[in-house]
Amino acid sequence: MNRAFISLYSTIVVSVVVMGWGLNQFWETLAPEPTITPEIKTIFYLLEDKLSFQDKFGSQENQRAEYLQNLSKVLEVDIQLLSRDDLVESSRINLMQADAIVAAGSADAMIWYKRLPQQDKVLMLSVAKNHVLESPLYKILLIIFYVGMALVIFLWVWPLSRDVKKLEKQTRTLGKDAVPETLRISSASTLYPLAREFNHMAQRLRDLIASHRDMTNAVSHELRTPLARMKFAMAMLDAQTHPEKIQKQHLSIAQDINEMESLIGSLLMYAGFEQNSEQLQQCEGHMRALLTDICKRFARNNPRNITVDIIDYSGSAVFCCEWKLIETVLQNLMNNAARYAQTSICIGLEQTATEYRIFIEDDGSGIPESERQRVFDSFVRLYSAEPNSSTGGFGLGLAIVKRIMKWHRGDAFFAPPEQLSGARAVICWPKTS
Repeated sequence: MNRAFISLYSTIVVSVVVMGWGLNQFWETLAPEPTITPEIKTIFYLLEDKLSFQDKFGSQENQRAEYLQNLSKVLEVDIQLLSRDDLVESSRINLMQADAIVAAGSADAMIWYKRLPQQDKVLMLSVAKNHVLESPLYKILLIIFYVGMALVIFLWVWPLSRDVKKLEKQTRTLGKDAVPETLRISSASTLYPLAREFNHMAQRLRDLIASHRDMTNAVSHELRTPLARMKFAMAMLDAQTHPEKIQKQHLSIAQDINEMESLIGSLLMYAGFEQNSEQLQQCEGHMRALLTDICKRFARNNPRNITVDIIDYSGSAVFCCEWKLIETVLQNLMNNAARYAQTSICIGLEQTATEYRIFIEDDGSGIPESERQRVFDSFVRLYSAEPNSSTGGFGLGLAIVKRIMKWHRGDAFFAPPEQLSGARAVICWPKTS
């Protein structure tokens, strides 16, 4: 902040001084000298006669001063009677010795001098330069000054604006590690300290993501080896006859192994979605056909005979999406609904002028309103008194759903139930042009 303030302040001050001095010199060079018009000569001659007449009759100094003051008000000019000592010796004084009218000028007035004959007095007539503001040259120089100041400020702001756009672009554009690439800005830039800290933050994010990815992959893959050995041992035990108590323990261990395998698969899938890019290959198709296929697979693996109804409010209209990813979303939402449903699940297809929308609703106990946002976080599971509510799942399915919908520039959320009495999961994403 201090660096930017000092730089801008110094630039403006130097520009004002340089351009102001340069344009003033230019004006003084080109500005016309005050001319002695017949009107000015007439005023001087009349004043000279009047003052000479007053001297003959012995007028006092204060009377002459009052007369000149009143005349100045009438003519709207400044008239003064000066002593020769009040003027600086110059060539103009020598001209006045020849009884000539001498023209001069100042920043805000035009001035004429004339020495009174046989007196050590000089008559001065001053007219304000109100017409200077109306001069085309003055207006042109004024425009040049303001344009020059605007150009100087633009040249100062342009590198700053360019670096800000770089920073904005880098925050939107994700690199291959899902963090912005290194931001390259000149060390002379005002934003260089910010860019340096931005690059340090990006590097810390890369290290953190790499560590998380390596840990997830290592845990997931390394656990497969002991699990494979445990499955082999369990298979060997299946060929033998054991007492009923041991068989129960055997089934419990087999169930735990299956859950661990499912967890490893979910971890790998979640890690894969975290590292995936957001470049989607969207195409049009019939969502009703995909849902019908998912429902058929669900029916084959549905031990509780839960009924699934599809309500197509879209009129069999086509949907545009990344179909493999949307299939994963619908499969996860179906599994989640089946875990809590009592007897039925309802799936609805809708379209508006701007977006696609799908809802999946069950007749379970539902999700408390305070938990509807939190369930999309990783490894979050909700438990209830229902017999099947705490079995299966590891809190990653809905997190994957949320991530995929963000890639589609859409959203996933739970809304109050409308068709049944349980949870109503809704996914929506905008229509692509």
